[in-house]
Amino acid sequence: MRSILFKCLVVIAISTTLFSCKNDDEIIPVNPLEGLVKLKEGYASGASAKVEIWGRKNFFAGYNNLVVVLLDSTNTKDTLKNAHIHFAPLMTMGMGTMAMQHACPIENPDEAAINGVFPGALAFVMPTSTDGSWKLGVAVHNHKNDKEGQANFDITVDNPTPSVLSVFTASTADATKLVLSLVQPLTPKVGMNDIEFTLHRKASMMEWPAETGYTIEITPEMPSMGHGSPNNVNPVHIANGHYKGKVNFTMTGEWKVNIVLKKDGVPVKSDAFFNIIF
Repeated sequence: MRSILFKCLVVIAISTTLFSCKNDDEIIPVNPLEGLVKLKEGYASGASAKVEIWGRKNFFAGYNNLVVVLLDSTNTKDTLKNAHIHFAPLMTMGMGTMAMQHACPIENPDEAAINGVFPGALAFVMPTSTDGSWKLGVAVHNHKNDKEGQANFDITVDNPTPSVLSVFTASTADATKLVLSLVQPLTPKVGMNDIEFTLHRKASMMEWPAETGYTIEITPEMPSMGHGSPNNVNPVHIANGHYKGKVNFTMTGEWKVNIVLKKDGVPVKSDAFFNIIF
């Protein structure tokens, strides 16, 4: 279970500020879904709940901040604010006896809604293709009536350009398969930016736990101009496989953020990078 502090950071990352001031005496709450689009909706019939999934854009290969809205299916004006929600992503590759299935890293919402919604995340490890399709189950335990059910969705996972995902095998004795995802900056700017990654390990086809014991070193460069930038801060682990630091972009254009991933001070991946364009 993630801490309340971490969950609040997720809500802030996927929405506008929670409150805006009209004057010194009045604080007006802002819709937590502002800036988001509804991606899917359906019913977890056993739980008597309507399930809505919201995000900044369509599902994509990489770390997806998502918001679940639960409504009472017998009165959809009634928002449910207390429930257990469990994501069940599944990709099927191939057909028939040759078919293979796998999941991806999951961050399930906490059981108490934050500002009326349930923030969580999925890190899809590959896009939809002619050889592979994704489904997403959203299991709901509705605490209002103590009933359970699951909504199931066929989804398309896009392949973004530039990529915000790096899947690789670490150069360690156990050849661990790791998933490194770029979380932010979402809207980079000239100057100092927060930079954040998630790191997960493939324990099995269905289990992708967060990894906390690594260090990440970043070196930004602007290839077209032949220079880097000063005062960058290497990301450190903050919670649940999230690593956060600072990156300095001194001008607009295309930047390459080079990454060295280390375990116990020994590099396990030295050639990962993400391109950031603005």
